[in-house]
Amino acid sequence: MHEEKLTPEQAQEVIREAVRLQQEQENAIDPRTLEASAAEIGVDPQHLRDALRKVALERQRRAQRLRYFLIALGVCAALFLVGLFASQRALSAAWAEVQLRRAQLENVLQRKANLLSQLEQLMQQANQRQREQLQTLADALRQNPDAARALAEQLLQDPTLRNDWLAVRLMDEITGSENRIAVEHQRYEEAAVRYEQIARQFPINLMRPLLGYPPEVERPK
Repeated sequence: MHEEKLTPEQAQEVIREAVRLQQEQENAIDPRTLEASAAEIGVDPQHLRDALRKVALERQRRAQRLRYFLIALGVCAALFLVGLFASQRALSAAWAEVQLRRAQLENVLQRKANLLSQLEQLMQQANQRQREQLQTLADALRQNPDAARALAEQLLQDPTLRNDWLAVRLMDEITGSENRIAVEHQRYEEAAVRYEQIARQFPINLMRPLLGYPPEVERPK
């Protein structure tokens, strides 16, 4: 017997199992006793043997069905884990690209906001006529980007501003800001569309809620 000491709970469990096995053994009926009992009630021995074979065959079939069920369950579990892992990789990569493009879009939008601040500073140093032109430019930059580019190019024709390298640099930034925003917005939209297409694919669309990814990408207002 194994020399390992048992805890009281383990010892009680061992005793309960031993009692159960003994009861099964005591309640078991050997074939001879079964044949004798069957003969007493008039059962033909051949019928008894046929019944024994049928019961044994049915027991084997149940055991075989259980094995098949466990194998199928294992295969389904393996496929689920493979699908979950593949979905995580696909969604993670697509979502990371969305976040990168969003950060780049927010960066160029912030640069545009900084241009407005620099434009206001330039207005304080300009004369009355230039201040009015710069105010018109600031308004256009907020509401009509195409008009803002045209105004910036016109202001560069002003000799006073053209000789101010800070003003020239600012006008160049303004003329190129909307192009950069348009490019980054398009890249963000393309990344968002790719993510949404991946999120709708089977079986990723089933795994996505389990992984906590959104079904769609929020578009910037």
